[in-house]
Amino acid sequence: MWISRWFVLKTLKARLRFFGIFLVLMVGLLITGSYILAEYSQTEQNVIGSMRKNGAVQQTVIDNWFSARAAEIRNLANLQSAEQGDLPDLEKDLAFFASNQREFESVSFAGGDGIVEFSTGNQLGAYFSDRTYFEEAAKGKEYISDVVIGKVSGQPTILFSSPVRDSAGRFSGVVFGSVSLRSIDQLMAQFRNGASGESYLIDRGGQMITESRFSESRKRLESKVNSEILNRALLEDLSTSVYTNYHGKKVLGTYQFVFHKKWIAVSEIEVNEVFRPFYTQLVIVSLITFLVLALGAFLMLRISSSIERPIQHLLKGVHRLEWGDYDFKVEYEGIASAPVELVRLCEAFNRMSQTIRNKNEALTLQSEELSRSNAELEQFAYVASHDLQEPLRMVASYVQLLEKRYKGRLDQDADDFIHYASDGAHRMQNLINDLLAFSRVGTKGKAFKPVDSEVVLQHVLANLQQAAKENGATITHDPMPTITADSTQVAQLLQNLIGNAIKFCDPARAPVIHIAAELREEEWLFSVRDNGIGLDPKYRDKIFQIFQRLHNKTKYPGTGIGLSICKKIVERHGGKIWVESVPGVFTTFYFTLPDRRSMDQ
Repeated sequence: MWISRWFVLKTLKARLRFFGIFLVLMVGLLITGSYILAEYSQTEQNVIGSMRKNGAVQQTVIDNWFSARAAEIRNLANLQSAEQGDLPDLEKDLAFFASNQREFESVSFAGGDGIVEFSTGNQLGAYFSDRTYFEEAAKGKEYISDVVIGKVSGQPTILFSSPVRDSAGRFSGVVFGSVSLRSIDQLMAQFRNGASGESYLIDRGGQMITESRFSESRKRLESKVNSEILNRALLEDLSTSVYTNYHGKKVLGTYQFVFHKKWIAVSEIEVNEVFRPFYTQLVIVSLITFLVLALGAFLMLRISSSIERPIQHLLKGVHRLEWGDYDFKVEYEGIASAPVELVRLCEAFNRMSQTIRNKNEALTLQSEELSRSNAELEQFAYVASHDLQEPLRMVASYVQLLEKRYKGRLDQDADDFIHYASDGAHRMQNLINDLLAFSRVGTKGKAFKPVDSEVVLQHVLANLQQAAKENGATITHDPMPTITADSTQVAQLLQNLIGNAIKFCDPARAPVIHIAAELREEEWLFSVRDNGIGLDPKYRDKIFQIFQRLHNKTKYPGTGIGLSICKKIVERHGGKIWVESVPGVFTTFYFTLPDRRSMDQ
């Protein structure tokens, strides 16, 4: 079939050209109805112009209505009786105002403590300090509420408020009044167009502020308008257009923002009423348009199908690759209509899949080798440190025996040599013990269980009680949470950090240490803060490396492994540790531990 062969375009470029030609042909067909459409457009533009003018007037009238009500409340708040705090005179003024106007259902005054001291409604003695209008008044601001249901009338109302200040300019209360929507309904009724026209107010969520003219089931604040005019208003798009309104009628409508853009004033008139003389022409043009669009839709479906099928095959391959199926190949040979570009893309995908597979296999081998290497290193460190204990203990014992028997019986050099040997053996024992502890973090750790860190912290503070007493340290802490962890290692972690805070104190002041814990998203953030000697920020990473020391061992004893153990413990628990410090001012160690209870849930 030559027609079938003609439609099978091999390249994306050819298909786009065909689609462009099709659009040109479609435009040519639509030109046949250009006269009718031109007349239609002219009539539409005339109606649009008239509706826009009415909309501008409508916007001005409604906004002026709001400004007038706000000004009335403002004037009441600025009365001399209000400024002087003369409650009897203020009550007379408010009562006089309420009885000589038609807009406000009630007028009230609340003092600076939020208690209503006068009200023409049933609100006397009410406590309103937590209301938005009172809070705004306390800030010196006027306030106009959204539509709310009045507690007294049970009807939709709007609340206006203005702050009252005394003669010294201090906030002393708020005057507020409730207005029903009857006046707004009357205003909107003035802007109806024709027998089928309607003017109504909606908020940005589509809730109807005014009653529906055509549908009894559409109640204010209980019904939502779902039509194109709402979407256009929210996007601030073309203000006037033809669309289907909320009760299913084809209308020509326009919108204007009112009330500081909180509401949308919509004016509509049915298209049938506006364009009745043009129905015959519109039917003809609609038939032509329908036929052209049907043909265009058929061709679009044919073209899009030929592009979509290979893309779907490629997408399937991407998902399989995402799931780790590196053996999957995109089969494109059977897709006769696939464009050349997409065929080449499928071939490239298959090559990429094979490349990823090869690299993933190599990465897996490297990961396994690294895991074995790390396990061997940990085992070596454990065995080496454990096996060194016995000969070192023997050396230390004999050196101590020499010191006990011959101290003072030989010359001073011999005493010094014996002391150096004893001190070196002692430091070597500490180093091996710390190295052994370091290696055991990963190999001898306990299973994670729920742990009350408050209990763990109390045990740690008991262990450090003597050191804290000797240095005059003050240690405080926040309430500690229950975590899922290795209790022994958490105790070791806290003891190292608090012990360092005591040890590295400033000689000029007593140590002050605080331990805090805070839940952030799915992890606990712990901190240990002190007022010690601090450290230079350039050493923030170095201190967590094994055997790294920033001070002379004679001034601050230690092996330089403690913070390395802390880092390893935190990382074993799936957290991270870091430090912030200002030299001579403070040091804070932070570490995180996952909140595994929330993970389980």
